[in-house]
Amino acid sequence: MDKTKIIVVEDNIVYCEYVCNMLSREGYRTVKAYHLSTAKKHLQQATDNDIVVADLRLPDGNGIDLLRWMRKEGKMQPFIIMTDYAEVHTAVESMKLGSIDYIPKQLVEDKLVPLLRSIQKERQAGQRRMPVFAREGSAFQKIMHRIRLVAATDMSVMIFGENGTGKEHIAHHLHDKSKRAVKPFVAVDCGSLTKELAPSAFFGHVKGAFTGADCAKKGYFHEAEGGTLFLDEVGNLALETQQMLLRAIQERRYRPIGDKSDRSFNVRIIAATNEDLEAA
Repeated sequence: MDKTKIIVVEDNIVYCEYVCNMLSREGYRTVKAYHLSTAKKHLQQATDNDIVVADLRLPDGNGIDLLRWMRKEGKMQPFIIMTDYAEVHTAVESMKLGSIDYIPKQLVEDKLVPLLRSIQKERQAGQRRMPVFAREGSAFQKIMHRIRLVAATDMSVMIFGENGTGKEHIAHHLHDKSKRAVKPFVAVDCGSLTKELAPSAFFGHVKGAFTGADCAKKGYFHEAEGGTLFLDEVGNLALETQQMLLRAIQERRYRPIGDKSDRSFNVRIIAATNEDLEAA
């Protein structure tokens, strides 16, 4: 049974009822909140499965205030803004704070349910990809606390640990609790990349870039656009490849092999290693 609950934050009682009825017909459980203060009370009891759909303008604040409060409190539930066309520029600002998307109210009937289905599909893919086992130990709880603090940011993360200790598991947690959760999570086994293959693997190539390049290929950075690129055992990369990656990450740009222009990217980097990199 799907445990997803939609928290609808809308001060227009008639419109709030309309949205909730529409979602109920699609099988969703809903909770209504006509004020920002009420929404916060609901969110105190919310689970990670819940999704927030909020009007941009509310009597005691606005949807962006609610989103900012949620992220400050470490609440990473997906957040969708409903707005009028005249406020689209403000809604775009909300996406910079971590909202999943914004929907003009005139299109809510057509766009909202497909967007919710998309969020659920991505979640299910994440659950199939990496099963989560509850742990009660204090060490694991400290790690989960750090994950909650860091997940809301775009900071790059390095995970240290011996083989088999669950480094990729932690990387998935960071991605799934971040504002990038509905975007791709691309894992790279760095130990399998030679210095000859790495440039094409990471950045892609155009057709005819080298012998055997019969068609264009998209690299890992392109595949992970908007999401997370996980570099597993990053210490196994050749030094030349590490230097190449460092420049790309610093500049936030890369150039596919054989192309004539650079491309920018929006990707969060999470890396993992079982080595003592400082000693290495």
